[in-house]
Order: sequence, then structure tokens, then C-alpha cells
Amino acid sequence: MLSNWNKSGGFSLIELITVVVITGILVYIAILAYDGTQARARERADEANIRILNSSTLQWMLDDESRDPRGHDTDSLKSELEGSYIMQWPESPTDSDYLLAEGRWILED
Repeated sequence: MLSNWNKSGGFSLIELITVVVITGILVYIAILAYDGTQARARERADEANIRILNSSTLQWMLDDESRDPRGHDTDSLKSELEGSYIMQWPESPTDSDYLLAEGRWILED
């Protein structure tokens, strides 16, 4: 037989606090997962931008086989590529710089 002390039919304070605590934990876990996903997306965007820059540099070299990116610094090759081989210079979502090192584009943190 059920006890008669809780006939109100509502939730007790302990039950409500438990639900709020569990909800808070779930929201915290969701925020951590979202932040991790955003960070990975920014890193992958940087990787994709580096591949685009290296592909553009390769096309620049193939158009005139006497061209060598190793003879250029970052700014001079950037000006050669921008407009003709790449429409707009990519911006790093991680606020890093794209640098030319030994003829290949790299990411400087």
C-alpha cells in the first residue's frame, strides 16, 4: 500500500534539483563537444587553405617551367598568385599566417 504522506501529486524539491543538475551536466557536455568540433573545423580549414595555395603554386610553375617558388619570398609569390591563380587570398580561421618555406606553403602558428 502507498503511504499517504505525499498526496499532492507534484514533484518534490529533491526531484526538481536532480533534474536541474542532470540538465546542467548535459548542457556542459554539449558545449565541450561543440567547442571541440569548432576547433577541429578551423584546423581543417587551415589544412585545406594550405592545399589550395600549394595547388595554385604548382599551376603557376606549370604555366612557365622556368618559375621556381624557392626563389621567392612569401609576399612576392603571394602577389604573383593572387588574382591570376587564386581569386582571393585565404584568411586563416585560427589567425595563423601562411608562409612560403622552401617552395611550399606552411602554416605558422
